[in-house]
Amino acid sequence: MNAFVRAVVRTMLNLSPESSVWGVLDGWRGLVYNEYRSLGKRDVSGIAALGGTILGTMRFPELATNRALQERAARNLEDQGFDYLFVIGGNGSVKAAWTLEQILRREGWRTRILVAAGSIDNDVCNNYGTSIGFYSALERSLEMLGWIRDTASSHRRVYLIRSMGRDSAYLAFYAGIIGGAEYAIRPHETVDFERLAEIAAQRDRDTIIVVAEAYPKSLQEIQQLLEEIFRRRGIDREIRAVDMSYFQRGGKASVTDILRASWLGYRMVCDAHRGCSSGFYTAYYIGHVQEPLSLELAADDTRTSHLDIPQEVIRMSLALR
Repeated sequence: MNAFVRAVVRTMLNLSPESSVWGVLDGWRGLVYNEYRSLGKRDVSGIAALGGTILGTMRFPELATNRALQERAARNLEDQGFDYLFVIGGNGSVKAAWTLEQILRREGWRTRILVAAGSIDNDVCNNYGTSIGFYSALERSLEMLGWIRDTASSHRRVYLIRSMGRDSAYLAFYAGIIGGAEYAIRPHETVDFERLAEIAAQRDRDTIIVVAEAYPKSLQEIQQLLEEIFRRRGIDREIRAVDMSYFQRGGKASVTDILRASWLGYRMVCDAHRGCSSGFYTAYYIGHVQEPLSLELAADDTRTSHLDIPQEVIRMSLALR
C-alpha cells in the first residue's frame, strides 16, 4: 500500500506541480470525519517497501449499511474540492467506492473514484489480475513454513497450519505450493482425512498441512480427527497446530507488489491527468495494461473473482507433492 501511495503522490506532483495531494487518514473513517494530511514528495520518501500504510487503515463496517454516513462521505469529497479519490483496498473498499460513485453521479458532483485491489486474500477481481499484497503475504508464509518445517522434521511431527484468506483458497493454497506442504485444505472442499493420515504415514520425518481460514473445522477439530485415525491405524506421529494468520500481514513488501503497486498508481494518475471517469484498475505484472473495469462490475464478486482455485493449478500441486 505504501508503494501505491508513493506512486500516486510523486506521479501527480511531477505531472502537475501545481496540484495538491492529500492523504485520507485511517481509510473510509477518515473520509467520513474529514481527517487528512497533505502529502509532498518528501513525505513518501523511502516508504515503498514498508509494511502497512503510513496513512493508517481501520475497519469501518458502518459505512456499508449506514446511508447517512455514505451521503456524508460523498458530500465531504465535494466540499473539499477533490477531483479524484484514489483507493487501494479489498472487497469492502470496492463496494464502498461503488456506493459513493452512485451518490456522486446522482448529485452531479465533481469527484471521480479510481480503485486498485489491495488484499492478501487475492479475492478482488482476480479474473483480471492479482491483488497488491498477495505476494508479500506469500513471502511471509514461505518464511514461516520454513521455520515450522525445521521443527517438524526434527521431531517427526505433523503440523496443521492455519492461513488467512477469508473465503478464498488462494493464500493458503499457494503458500502450500511454495512451502512444499503435503496438502492444502481449501475452504469448501470435502476432505478425505483417511487419505491425509496415509500421506502422513508415508512421510519419513515431517508432514505439513495448510488449512484455509474459511474451512469450517477448527485446527483442534482436525487434530482430533487425525489423532483418532492415527491411533486406529497405528501411525506413530505427534500432531501440532499453529495459526500463522496475522504474521502473514506484516513485514516488508515483496518486489512484485512494489512494482505492481507503483505501476497501477502511475497508470491511474496518468488517466486522471487526462480527465478519466471512475474505474477499477488491475494488472498481473508491471507493464500489463488491462482496461479499467466499471466500479459496478468490480463490486460484483460473482462476475469478477474465482470462487476456487482453477483445476489445472490443483492438478499441478498434486503432481508436485
